[in-house]
Amino acid sequence: MAQPSLMSDPGYWLSGARLYWSLVRRRIQKGPVFAWRFVGPVPERLVMVPPDLRPSDPLQARDIYEGRFSFSGRVVETGSESPFCVQPPSRAWEEQLHGFRWLRHLKGAESDLASANARALVNDWIQSHGRRFSGPAWTMRVTAARVIAWMQYSRLLLVDSDHAFYRSFMASLARQVRYLRGVAKALGDDHDALSVRIALCFASLVLPSSQRFEKNAARNLEYQLRRQILPDGGHVSRCPEVLPGLLADLLPLAQCYVSASRPVPQEIVRAVDRMFPALRFFRHSDGHIAMFQGAGSNSTDLVAAVLRHDQHGARPLAHMPHSGYQRLATGQSVVIADTGKPPTGAFAFAGHASCLAFEFSHGRQRLIVNSGIDRLDRENYREMARMTAAHSTLTVDDTSSARFARFGGGWPENRRRIVSGPSTVRVERHDDEAEPGFAAQHDGYMRPFGLWHERGISLHDGGERLEGYDRLMGGAHRKAGGEQHQFDIRFHLHPAVHAEKVGSRSVRLTTDQGETWEFTADGGDVTLDETVHFAGVAGPVRSQQVVVTGLWPQVETVGWTIRLRQNV
Repeated sequence: MAQPSLMSDPGYWLSGARLYWSLVRRRIQKGPVFAWRFVGPVPERLVMVPPDLRPSDPLQARDIYEGRFSFSGRVVETGSESPFCVQPPSRAWEEQLHGFRWLRHLKGAESDLASANARALVNDWIQSHGRRFSGPAWTMRVTAARVIAWMQYSRLLLVDSDHAFYRSFMASLARQVRYLRGVAKALGDDHDALSVRIALCFASLVLPSSQRFEKNAARNLEYQLRRQILPDGGHVSRCPEVLPGLLADLLPLAQCYVSASRPVPQEIVRAVDRMFPALRFFRHSDGHIAMFQGAGSNSTDLVAAVLRHDQHGARPLAHMPHSGYQRLATGQSVVIADTGKPPTGAFAFAGHASCLAFEFSHGRQRLIVNSGIDRLDRENYREMARMTAAHSTLTVDDTSSARFARFGGGWPENRRRIVSGPSTVRVERHDDEAEPGFAAQHDGYMRPFGLWHERGISLHDGGERLEGYDRLMGGAHRKAGGEQHQFDIRFHLHPAVHAEKVGSRSVRLTTDQGETWEFTADGGDVTLDETVHFAGVAGPVRSQQVVVTGLWPQVETVGWTIRLRQNV
């Protein structure tokens, strides 16, 4: 059956026009004609130094001193050359370099040599990029990260510095803050807007500022927090990995208000209080965040560092209805599932077609996962990772449950954007403490194939048995027409899990920790295939997937079980 044309959808054009105009405004306000607006007085001092929660690594400090810069899975040896003058291996590497969050490693080294190295690198950046106002170094999110980093590590940079560097540093920091203030109005409701508003709040407290600037900065941040942090604590992008980074900025910002004897803006307090249980919701027992909607390999150290500041020690939520996720937990087992619609607006450029996908962990071992994203930022892998087939869920006729379209050059990172997908997702939970479960269905395959996908998952035997089913449902006229559709139910295995077929409908799963699990399915054909785990720490790695294949309507429902056979 032919899919409806995207061009016939008026929402497609309206949303695209809004995004296009936002991009035009950003480019105009970043152009050289407006550079004069960022000239102004140089502050003489910083009022305070914000704390930082991000963990440091002394080995990284040594690498930086030796001219070895490792970001986003790529390593660049600069030798005697400035890292800001070399050809970057990827956009992600370049953005992290210019964001300067890595200064924390030099701060952690606590040596005069590390301070001198940090000053030399910051001075290199000021000389090579300090007045360009263009390129990856001056994107909104990167500039915001750099402003925060320079303030947080200012003691490392300024103690024992000479007058020339001190003044150059203060002038550049003030110029970047004025730049953010100048372009902030062109931002929509996206990651950039929230990052910029957080940076400007820091600046209003750290730099000598007027009461008006401080008040406006707080008001604008509160507005963005209301827009972007959902009532259940999730982020509007639906990406779990956003939460620890946001908390790592908002918690020090709250401390700055306390240090300045100012009341912490209430929306910051509310957002933080909601985000803590949401972060615990997405956390597997091994400390990693579930890989949904753009999350990949993530820093367990950062998550742990952030959660240490949770004064209430809130338990994970059972479900997040506004964010669109379910969590089942009993014994040592945890199931986290996507039961939401795809993200919209600017966040649709990074959204995944992952409706009803799930991840399953037992103890400190993840067994069933999604493929995650490629930290090396290769476009072909990045786009493959967004498809439904890269997630542990069902596909029909090798088609994703959401549709993508690529906009012309100049759009954010030239990514494809989700333009349609599940518009209705129904969920019914069974909150039995011993045998928790849920059943959900979505209409993402209704337009192209006239089919609903329903999935049910429940935990039994103290978490040692996972029961599930997948069902395709269509109207009677679909069957009468004789139309058939192939479906594939994928269960992507974590790279630490080895699988082997032990029967026509059974697969043995053995973990690196010595546990043995058995996967069985009733209905469809069970095969064992290779797959790619995009979220490897050093880049994509090979893995395996269990695939159950069938032909609808001959097979409407597939039941499956994952059972622990041998514990360690």
